[in-house]
Amino acid sequence: MFRLNRPRKWNVCVVGSHDLYEHPHINDLAYMPATKDGRFGFNLLVGGFFSPKRCEEAISLDAWVSADDVIPVCKAVLEAYRDLGFRGNRQKTRMMWLIDELGIEIFRSEVAKRMPQKELERASSEDLVQKQWERRDYLGVHPQKQEGFSYVVLHIPVGRVQADDMDELAKLADRYGSGELRLTVEQNVIIPNVENSKLEALLNEPLLKDRFSPEPSILMKGLVACTGNQFCEQAIIETKARALKVIEEVERLVSVTRPVGMHWTGCPNTCGQVQVADIGFMGCMAMDENGKPCEGADIFLGGRIGSDSHLGKLYKKAVPCKNLVPVVADILVEHFGAVPRKREEGEEYSIKFIHYFQISFCPDWRI
Repeated sequence: MFRLNRPRKWNVCVVGSHDLYEHPHINDLAYMPATKDGRFGFNLLVGGFFSPKRCEEAISLDAWVSADDVIPVCKAVLEAYRDLGFRGNRQKTRMMWLIDELGIEIFRSEVAKRMPQKELERASSEDLVQKQWERRDYLGVHPQKQEGFSYVVLHIPVGRVQADDMDELAKLADRYGSGELRLTVEQNVIIPNVENSKLEALLNEPLLKDRFSPEPSILMKGLVACTGNQFCEQAIIETKARALKVIEEVERLVSVTRPVGMHWTGCPNTCGQVQVADIGFMGCMAMDENGKPCEGADIFLGGRIGSDSHLGKLYKKAVPCKNLVPVVADILVEHFGAVPRKREEGEEYSIKFIHYFQISFCPDWRI
């Protein structure tokens, strides 16, 4: 009954490293590792969420719990949300709206009175997550704590896995690991517990060579896409195939030296989390050069998850999808240090000329 009686969607995460792979700042409840008086536990963040009408980062609850109280405080937060949360306007039923209504201190007191001991300790100043930390690339082969073992992170292009692919991944996990597969927030797959003596054979498997490389191109590394309108009735545009095609075309135009996260979402529900990407694409309807409706995208810029977490801002509205390649190439050059590639004869591509040529002479070119 408790599970069924709360208001809308609610997300929780437990942070395990400095890299914040779990995206704690966009979760309703996030556990941030911290010690207090020699005890291990967690500081709490609350209220992060995305929706069509509002997107907010989580804020501090000014509370610390020991490892033993992880489940009780989760239950207490959920009970406060269940008992006091809104159920009328669908757009105001996320937990941050309740926090706004009550104020963070009253919300905190409501959580505290639902704890077994009827109180909450104040947040600790002894954070274990380093504030200045460059987020590491987790794709590829990495040593485990257990001597002689490694974990291998495979890149799954836009998270699309067919049934046969999953069957083959399971076989690889059995053959080379411990029969376990783990999924990442960015739609990739981890095979843990691989003996180092088996690494070479695993890396030479056809599935890794042909489909799910542990070493994708630099722009492919950060590519995420929601289901899109192929399967989701709420999506306005197709996302997965288009995201791959845009990357393929952009990589022909410019060269980048560092990863750039690109997220695609088919509608304003932002399941693809475009606000935390370096470059985000939110599906919308746009107008083509003839004034006719066509699939388009609002472009967001500057999102970041990590020690310097912040949400991206709207950069350009309603860009027709067929015009995205030169726009993205321009963004990469102007904001991320990309360099236009040179033709075989040694002349640089002009991104703006390509854009002009595309619009003026190839209006039917599609992505």
